[in-house]
Amino acid sequence: MTDDPVADLAPPADPSVTTVLLLVDDDTDRGLLREWLAEHDEFEPRIVNPDAPAPFDAAFDVCLFDVDGFRGVADALATHRESTGTYTPTLLFVPERYGDVESVLARLGDAGEHIDEVIDAPVRRANLVRRLRTLARARRFSTRLEESRDRHQRLVRRLPDAVFVCTDGQVTYANPAATSMLGIDSDAVRGRAFVDLVPSVDRDSVARALKTAMRNGRSDPVETVLCRTVVRNADGGTRNTDGGDGSVSVSEPDSAASEPAVGSSGENGGAGSDTVPSADSSREPAAPVPIELTAIDAGTGDVQVVAHDLRQRREREERLALYRRAMDEATVGITIADHSTDAEGLIYANNEFKRLTGLDDDGLLGRNPRILQTGATDSEPVARLRRAIDAGKQASVVLLNKRSDGRKWHNSLDISPIRGPGGEVTHYLGFQRDVTEWMSREQRLTVLDRVLRHNIRNRLNVVLGYADRVDDAFAAAETKSEAATADDWGDSDVLSNAVDIDSVRADIDRIRAAATDILDLSDSARRFRENIAVDGDADPVDAAAVVVDVASTLAADADGADILVSTPDGPVTVAGAAPLSLVVEELLSNSLEHVADPTVRVSLAVEGDDAVLRIADDGQGITPDSRVPLESGAETATEHGQGVGLWLVRWTVDAVGGTVSYKEGVDGGAVVTARFPIVDGDRNSE
Repeated sequence: MTDDPVADLAPPADPSVTTVLLLVDDDTDRGLLREWLAEHDEFEPRIVNPDAPAPFDAAFDVCLFDVDGFRGVADALATHRESTGTYTPTLLFVPERYGDVESVLARLGDAGEHIDEVIDAPVRRANLVRRLRTLARARRFSTRLEESRDRHQRLVRRLPDAVFVCTDGQVTYANPAATSMLGIDSDAVRGRAFVDLVPSVDRDSVARALKTAMRNGRSDPVETVLCRTVVRNADGGTRNTDGGDGSVSVSEPDSAASEPAVGSSGENGGAGSDTVPSADSSREPAAPVPIELTAIDAGTGDVQVVAHDLRQRREREERLALYRRAMDEATVGITIADHSTDAEGLIYANNEFKRLTGLDDDGLLGRNPRILQTGATDSEPVARLRRAIDAGKQASVVLLNKRSDGRKWHNSLDISPIRGPGGEVTHYLGFQRDVTEWMSREQRLTVLDRVLRHNIRNRLNVVLGYADRVDDAFAAAETKSEAATADDWGDSDVLSNAVDIDSVRADIDRIRAAATDILDLSDSARRFRENIAVDGDADPVDAAAVVVDVASTLAADADGADILVSTPDGPVTVAGAAPLSLVVEELLSNSLEHVADPTVRVSLAVEGDDAVLRIADDGQGITPDSRVPLESGAETATEHGQGVGLWLVRWTVDAVGGTVSYKEGVDGGAVVTARFPIVDGDRNSE
């Protein structure tokens, strides 16, 4: 190594090597120390001329001086130490010619404060190496600490959360996010009591949080607002203003100041690009910023206050609350099912879905919607729905469901998958609408279409056929009358003799019967439309009285039939006379029409909350295709009834919230059971 100062200032190739800056005035001592250090691979000596303008600009780890060398750079060393945050270790070598160490340090005066270690002659190499190693380790530790401190400062300056450092409750530092929230420069808030930054109503809780941090290391979160801003006087200066709501304005500084180091008071931390420009004090006061603050013990008597801006969270919460209200108040049922579990239970159900099902959160949440299905639910749409869910696709089906009270309803269900960040299906969104009325109308149209195509057409064919026979009979009679002689007219009425009066009368009776069937069919449909479909607010009536009245009327015209009626002793109230009357009339008439000299038992009983009507006859029962309305309630291309009467029974019972069923009697015959909800007999008595 040469004595060239420029060459000696080159950085070491190996960062693990300790660079020793030699500022030794004596040539012999300098040469000897350099030789010793050069013999150790872990040291690299660097000789610097004490008269150099900036001797400490060189890269080094430890400074090694003799007394004269130290005197020459004492002032430069003091300046260097004040300008850097990294520890600069110094070792003073005292040769014997300078006397004892104490006297040397005394002669150095205040400059001796910058000496960390002293080694006097005679110097042992091992002792010198040990001293240098110790100082080098301290230097490396200080460097890492400073680097960590710098990283921490950069991190704090760039944090999106506001950070305040307080000493004895006074703000000594505010990062750019904090000054941005306040709308002021950091110097304007520095030195102010932190509690003055929040409304008066929250100051006690904030002060307790600061004390808790000092005592326990950390406080619980406190929600409050930051409400400081800058107000300009009329003369262009600034003043403090108490807004009356606890918000206090602070003065604007004359010029922008650099950001201090974290935990320091007024020190220059080198803001650079992170510095927040001075606020424009002529603007309108900034709106209060809602925050959640946490006080943390920063050590050395400081408390670090981290304030999280709640505006975005509040906005998200407000949006979520709006979405929740919209879903809760929607007129369509909305559900969310958890697809991540085998149960696929509901985690949300809105008010409309609860109304549709009659269930509350306890009956729905955590349970699979399949609990709403019935034994009569068509398996085909259920299977289609299952396939769509397993494939992570959307689907639309109509399912027969039941309410909590047992009543059935048709659910038009649309489901859509909700996917997670990775594209996996996590939940299913469901929309439900009650299409029972629509399904009923579709069913009625289907049945009426079948009636028009079959029953009415068949009856009209009968009318036309027998009308043609009557017409043919009279045409034949006219032909005979034209061929008759005068003598024939004199003997008798030829035209009368030419017509088979009995046959014509029989044909006319058939025409009349077919026309009557058509009128009866029309009358039944009219009665359902006028008396049942629009009779939702009918007054309660005694069901027993209605059953007895209708049965007595039909029995009066039923020669050879035995109609046995049994009813409860007390009144049984149902919603309106028309629905029950139509059902009794249709079922009883059906038995009287299709069974010769029947015995029909009509009974009314109370079972739970239902009035139960049973009509049983001793005939051959109802054929499978004709009893479709009483069983599945759905026609198919190969399975449909020939009349509309039993459909009217089914629709009427459905309209009042009841049920109807069919079974064969023990001794044959048909047994039809219709259930009507019992209502409060006084509900319309006001």
